Amino acid sequence: MRSQPGFAHSAPGYYRQQQGHAAILFALFIPILFGIFTLGTDGARAVQDKARLAEAVEVASLAVAGAGSDDKTLAKAYIQDYFPYAEVDDSDITIRKINCENNASCQDSEQRFFEYQVLAKIHQPTWFPGNETIVGFGENYDVASGAVSRKYHAETVDVVLVADFSGSMAWPWSGKDGTGEIRYRMMKEIISEIASELDNFNDYVKGENKNRLAITGFDNFTQKVNPDNKDKMLHFDHLICNGNSRCITDCSYRWGWYLQCDARSGDTPGQVNGRATVDNIFSLSHPVHSNPVLETSIDGKLSYFQDIELTDDFDTLKNKVNSFVIRGSQISGTSSYAGIIRGAQMVEVGANPRRLIILLSDGADNFTDTTDKLIEADMCTNIIEHLNSLNVDGEPVKARMTAVGFADSEDIPSQMESCVGEDNVFSAENPDEIKNKILELITEEIGHLAP
Repeated sequence: MRSQPGFAHSAPGYYRQQQGHAAILFALFIPILFGIFTLGTDGARAVQDKARLAEAVEVASLAVAGAGSDDKTLAKAYIQDYFPYAEVDDSDITIRKINCENNASCQDSEQRFFEYQVLAKIHQPTWFPGNETIVGFGENYDVASGAVSRKYHAETVDVVLVADFSGSMAWPWSGKDGTGEIRYRMMKEIISEIASELDNFNDYVKGENKNRLAITGFDNFTQKVNPDNKDKMLHFDHLICNGNSRCITDCSYRWGWYLQCDARSGDTPGQVNGRATVDNIFSLSHPVHSNPVLETSIDGKLSYFQDIELTDDFDTLKNKVNSFVIRGSQISGTSSYAGIIRGAQMVEVGANPRRLIILLSDGADNFTDTTDKLIEADMCTNIIEHLNSLNVDGEPVKARMTAVGFADSEDIPSQMESCVGEDNVFSAENPDEIKNKILELITEEIGHLAP
């Protein structure tokens, strides 16, 4: 068969005309191919970061639950540690603490718990942001995740509430001339609710030890009923003055009803022996703990409250607390050191390895120099170290001391922080917050991830 004329000569010319087209097409495809590469690379990073952020938020939620805090700073620190180059804004972190009464899951559970929901979003710098020619994710891509932790009441605990029954606790919540419910009445309601919750916790306790609660009230003194004369109240300041003796309190009734004091222990800090007082906190036979500085009559003229030792008879405890009342007198001041010392003595004889002292107060002490002197002598530190040196059936005691400010947060004295430590001072805006903060402190100190 004859070939067509000119074909053999035209083919080489045709191929020569096509040379370079492949190179041009490849050059045209380079941005698309590189875009696919960049999208794939940063897309894979985004998927990986999603998984890493889920882990970071879980850790952050556990930390928040363990600290019993809704502070974004703590959660942010954990997330930033996982993503050191990412931008994490406070507005991109949400922490919700849900109390049991607002959580249907908790109400259906056999154990009370606090739930912490943590949501977080990060802005992660891309490796290949792209441009007008090459497609990309831009300068940053966002990744979000969330986690839930629950803080249960597991181990039994001995709790001592050191309750302020000073004159200012008879003010309304919003201040002396303010409005609202009376502070100490709300405090009594909170104590009763705490007792009821501990009673509920005990329904699920299988061992011999039960959750127990004690109350020690204070104004300028702690007080208890005279065991030899039920019509008399004994008042203690727990202070050592002038070497190793009791401090001086000179009080007498005026007009047959008003208790006038010419001298109150603690009002002369120069005479207080801070070191001796701290060294003898647990020496119950010492005269400052066994012989009262003041004895008064139970006649309806003075504030009435008394020590209630650790007990799981919560009905009796609530009935006693319900009878407590604040009335005006010169000993209705605030001496938190007296309550702290007495509270430490009460919790020392506990039966549970976990021990908790919670100070409830609405303001600074009257005798701030005396309080400072005791704090400088390591009153709170020595109490915790002594309690932690004890053991129950070979198990070491784990003690903690905290302070919860009652009423306006600005009333929380700096001495609380100096005594128990910054991380152990809490404020609350309303009575429900105080109750839930106390219950949160009572619950297990480490959270668990929710299913």
